[in-house]
This record gives sequence, structure tokens and C-alpha cells, in this order.
Amino acid sequence: MADLFQEIDDELRQDKASRLWRVYGKYVVAAAIVIIMSVGGYKFWQQKQLDDGEKASIAYEAALARSASGDHKGAIDQLNEEEIGTVAGYAALSQMQKANFAMKIDDFDAALITFKGIAENDNYPQSIKEWASFRYAAVRVERKIDSNASADLDALIATDSPWRFLAKEIKAIKEIESGNKSEAKTIFSELADDENAPERLRVRAAEFLKTLQ
Repeated sequence: MADLFQEIDDELRQDKASRLWRVYGKYVVAAAIVIIMSVGGYKFWQQKQLDDGEKASIAYEAALARSASGDHKGAIDQLNEEEIGTVAGYAALSQMQKANFAMKIDDFDAALITFKGIAENDNYPQSIKEWASFRYAAVRVERKIDSNASADLDALIATDSPWRFLAKEIKAIKEIESGNKSEAKTIFSELADDENAPERLRVRAAEFLKTLQ
């Protein structure tokens, strides 16, 4: 009798499982498919990231090699290749190098456009944007490109950007060139006494002060 009850119980369990599978089986299968596709998709994405990074690295190194050989224009063309722009880190680096290479061939308009583009790109790290803002203002001041450049340099000096100290130095040098030695001495004195300024810059400021005595 016990065996009969056990057999009935087993049949009931099987029947219940069968009914549950008929109701929920399709959802189980769908969930399994989603999991498999998600894992497969992630693996594909991961491999693509690695492949894209390798292509970008090769193109970037080739551009640096061209520049090192003196072909700065060719290096800029190399940095414009699509595979570099698709990888976030290399995209930012390539823009920085494009601006630097443009400066080497005296294409200041292109350099300024690139510096400004970097500074305004919210996809780039803040440190890179601050560097580009400094270079954008500094080049315009050094090359006397427009009358608003000095104001932009002053605006940068008023921030907590790590580039504010170099901006101050450039401003002081320009004051010397303009014949305003008194203002230059004031700026260099501030730099020489500023403990937050880089040591080498403070030393240079002190040396400038000696020449202005």
C-alpha cells in the first residue's frame, strides 16, 4: 500500500511539474536566451574594445613616428584617422598632439581651433580641458592674435587651474615686453612667494626679479 501511495505522489509531482512547465516554460527559455545573449554580447563588446584600442594605439604611434621624422603634416593626417577617434583615451590624446603638431608648422589658426575644441568637449577629462584652455589663451597672448587674449589669460589666473601659475609667468613676461616693469615685478614677486606654485617656476620668477632690479 505504501508503494501505491508513493507512486501516486510521484505521478502528482510529475503532473504538477508538467503543468508548471507548460505555463512558465516559455519564460524560462526566454530568460535563458537573454542570459546567453547578454554574456555573448558582453564578450563581443569586450573583444571589440580590445581590437579598437589596439588599432588606435598602432595609428597613434605611427603618427608620433611621423612627427619625430619631421613630417608634422603627415602626423596630423594620421591622427585624423577614424580608428583613433573611436577610442576615448586616444581621441583626447590625438587632439592634443594635433594642436602641438600644428604649432610646429606655424599653423596657429588650426592649433587654436583644436585647443578650443578640446576645452569645450565635456567628454574629455577636466585636466585635459584645463590644459587646452591655458594653451588657447597663452598662444593668443604670445602671438598677439586678438585683443581679448589678455582678458582670457586673466580669467584663467583667477581660477584654481594648475596652469594659472604658468599663465601668470606669461603675463609677467608680456608686461616686460610692454615696458611695464613695475607690474612685471609685482607678478614675479607673487609667484616667487607662492608656496603652491611649482618649485622650478618659483626659481625662474626669482631670477626674473634679479634682472628687474
